[in-house]
Amino acid sequence: MRYFRKLLFLLPLLMLGSCNKEDEKTKPNYPSYTNVDIYSYSDVKDKEILYSNIFGIEQSSYYVYFYSRTCSHCNDLKPFIIPMIVDRNDIYLVEASEQVVILEDVSITIGVSSIENFGILGYPSLVKIEEKVVTKNIAGINPIKNELTN
Repeated sequence: MRYFRKLLFLLPLLMLGSCNKEDEKTKPNYPSYTNVDIYSYSDVKDKEILYSNIFGIEQSSYYVYFYSRTCSHCNDLKPFIIPMIVDRNDIYLVEASEQVVILEDVSITIGVSSIENFGILGYPSLVKIEEKVVTKNIAGINPIKNELTN
């Protein structure tokens, strides 16, 4: 009976260890950065905008990256996203706040042009706005990397 209890305890841990492992042959080739700790969202504070101003940027096409300093996925993405923000002039940031609306279905935001009808799936998220209209609204590390490297 003791071994059975140990097995029941260890089985979920073993299963967690195998989640989200990509086959090396199919794993995308993203830029790699070795020292995650050298990247800080404070380094790109000049690109931060208010949630209420996401449609107020004077560019015809740009991205808005939504992040939370306490989100582990956002922190995992820092070595990729911060150099992108520094190198490009079309990515802005919005830090998590009570004003940011979280939705279960962001497909309804495609085509919207006002903050009243907008929301994200969660953190991290990346939204593409073209001519003051949302054209993409994606969430997660790999979708964001794919969007910015393609």
